[in-house]
Formats: sequence, C-alpha cells, structure tokens
Amino acid sequence: MNRSKLFAAVFIVLAFVIAWWMVQRVPHYVTLHINQRWHIILIEENKTSAVKFNTTNFEVIREDPANLWLSGNGELKWLEYVILVENDSVSLNSHNISTSLPDAEVNIMFYPDGRVTKGNLQLK
Repeated sequence: MNRSKLFAAVFIVLAFVIAWWMVQRVPHYVTLHINQRWHIILIEENKTSAVKFNTTNFEVIREDPANLWLSGNGELKWLEYVILVENDSVSLNSHNISTSLPDAEVNIMFYPDGRVTKGNLQLK
C-alpha cells in the first residue's frame, strides 16, 4: 500500500470516529408525537418514562428511547407541569397553542423552566 492510500484510509477512519463522537455528544431530547398532530419536544429530558399519563385517556402507539407516539386527549404530567392535550390545542400552564386547521402538524418545545417555543406549522 502506498502512502496516498494509507493516508486516505487513515483520514476516512478518523473522520468516521470524529463524526461518531460528535453524534454521541449531541443532546437527544424526548419527543411526544400526539394524535399525529402535536410534536412536543421536552428539552433536557432524555427518558420517555418521565412522562406520566392515564392509560384510559392515551394509547401508546409506539415507543423508542427518544420518541413516544400517543393517541388520545387528556392530561400528561412532566416534571411539575401538566400538559393538557385536546383535539385542537395543547396547553402548558398559561401557554396555549391551538390551531383550527384539521391537517396541521405543530412542533412545540417545552423547557424545564416553563418556557414554550412554538416551531413550524406543517400541513400533512
């Protein structure tokens, strides 16, 4: 193997190791996908088990370490907050996000200090 091939191989392996290390350091927050409409990102939360809800109000469609897909309406509890989910609105404390568009998907970020950031509204 000549020097240029050796350099290319070392460069590719080093690039892969650096990319893998960077991906491991990126925070992966929990996202709640509710009724295929609301996508709530819980900032600084990394366990889906931290979200409590009544199983008579919500049905778990699917779950993985960073995502929880739910169907239903009612109250979710996260930290000391109550998240109220209805067909056309989501509330956290005094923050209320609503839409009358039936085909809308809304991205929302909830922070541990009670702040809310509304993201993009997308049509299905």
